[in-house]
Amino acid sequence: MLVCPSPVRDSTVKVYHYDDLQSLKAHVLAFVTVYNFCDAWTKAPSIFKINPHHLIPGPNF
Repeated sequence: MLVCPSPVRDSTVKVYHYDDLQSLKAHVLAFVTVYNFCDAWTKAPSIFKINPHHLIPGPNF
């Protein structure tokens, strides 16, 4: 079972004040990115595992 990082849980209950729209957009983008990653991880965690054989250079490098 994946437990999402605490900033995701914390940012859903905290109130933030932003100096400008760009800061708000950056925070929303970061939140949505982490949320989508956690969602994808819980649905198919096997796609995030690295096959070590793919990291070994072979004759076709």
